[in-house]
Amino acid sequence: MTRRAEALQKIAEIAARHELRPNEILDALNQALPPDPAQRSTGILAKILAYLGGVFVLAGIAIFIGMQWDQFNSVVRVLVTLGVGFAIFLFGLATMADERFTKVTTPALLIAALLQPTGIVVMLNEYARDGDPEHGLLFMCVVLFVQQFLTFLAKKRTVLLFTSLFFGAAGFGTLGEILNIDLEVVALALGIGLTLICYAIDKTAHRVITPFWYLAGSVFFLYGAFDLLEGSVFEIAYFGIAAGFMYLGTVVRSRTLLFSSVIALMGFTGYYFQDSLANAFGLIVMGFLLIGLSAFAMSLNRKYIRGKV
Repeated sequence: MTRRAEALQKIAEIAARHELRPNEILDALNQALPPDPAQRSTGILAKILAYLGGVFVLAGIAIFIGMQWDQFNSVVRVLVTLGVGFAIFLFGLATMADERFTKVTTPALLIAALLQPTGIVVMLNEYARDGDPEHGLLFMCVVLFVQQFLTFLAKKRTVLLFTSLFFGAAGFGTLGEILNIDLEVVALALGIGLTLICYAIDKTAHRVITPFWYLAGSVFFLYGAFDLLEGSVFEIAYFGIAAGFMYLGTVVRSRTLLFSSVIALMGFTGYYFQDSLANAFGLIVMGFLLIGLSAFAMSLNRKYIRGKV
């Protein structure tokens, strides 16, 4: 008996032992085989054309609404923004039930997350003109945060968690503005909150969104810390804060935190020694310092992040 015949016999024995059907074996083999390059290229081209078609349709609708906006009354304006956005949101939820349309889900939810807040702002502008605009923005953020987060808890879609964080952060910032809290305090609180939330998300299946929010959290925190310390006797402490974020990047294994902390260190070094950089010697020292800092960051990435992700 040849090796080919022996292999087929073993496959038949395994199929009989586990009660596998021929079509199940065929499907498994089709999934294991590498895709045909021509077929893959055709699929990529079809996706690109589909996305371009969707962009053109949306652009055409937006241009049409813009041209006719002055002719619309208040009800129609709300319907073509909030109504269409909510309809697309329901359509995105409906596509989750059918595997054939799962690739449409994320674009639909993102479009809905863009149109719905626009529609709420339009509705408030049409029917609550005497109110404070900041209160209207807070109302919009709260409504969208509740909608997106509750839907995320029910459907477990990563895009819904992303939009929940966006509206939550925007609502927190608007609330701080309404309460007249200093901008640097709001930035510090947002930075700490987003970084902690990202640390928790990083341990779940939704970790794909953490690089963006790690970047947002680190930017908020480092900006708030700089604004708070600028011009004070504790200004030099910013070096330690940025270095602490660099260390945090190695702990949570985040290249984003490592990148933002390196940029913060470089920027603050240039700011702190700006008077010394007016001559050639100062520029040379600054250049060597930046080269050493970049080499140190690359070493941290190789040792603590890239090899352990």
